[in-house]
Amino acid sequence: MHPLRVASTITEMVDLTVVAKEERLVAELELLGVRYLSRQTLYQASAVRPPAELLAALICQPSARVRASVIAVLLAHPEFSEAVPIMLERLRPFEQLKVKLFYMAAVFLQQIFADRLRPFLAGRWLALPDYFSGELGLMPGRTPEERLVELGRAHARLTNTAVNWTGTYANVAEKLLHRWEAERLWSQ
Repeated sequence: MHPLRVASTITEMVDLTVVAKEERLVAELELLGVRYLSRQTLYQASAVRPPAELLAALICQPSARVRASVIAVLLAHPEFSEAVPIMLERLRPFEQLKVKLFYMAAVFLQQIFADRLRPFLAGRWLALPDYFSGELGLMPGRTPEERLVELGRAHARLTNTAVNWTGTYANVAEKLLHRWEAERLWSQ
């Protein structure tokens, strides 16, 4: 889509607004080191909004790929976990549920991929606190892999969706890590 194109209908104007918001978010993610999402424009962000605002904007996006990037942001910047309780206050109940589900996915994925994540985070490594497993009915005492599967099932049940949520969560972590590993090779 050409950046100077003028929308001819109300629907097209709404679509252009959604794309513009998504592009701004994806550009901000790039500044945070989350660069696996494809872009539709050459827009470059100069700053990143505060963590609570960024996470809330991501979770409210209509695009599933952008919503799921909340997981990648938390894996790349575990210090943003401090903003999660603040962010929840700004969201509607269904959005709060999405935050809790994606947040817990990040918690379990961080445990699963700790050996691959740590070299990229160095001194910024911080274990994501388990804020919501009790509230979501997730059983303690299991492996992170088992808990991630349990979370995927709970996600499908709580949102009444027939999606492979466990695979969706893992895909986000794999894309993030694959991109970081490729960038490390490119820089050598």
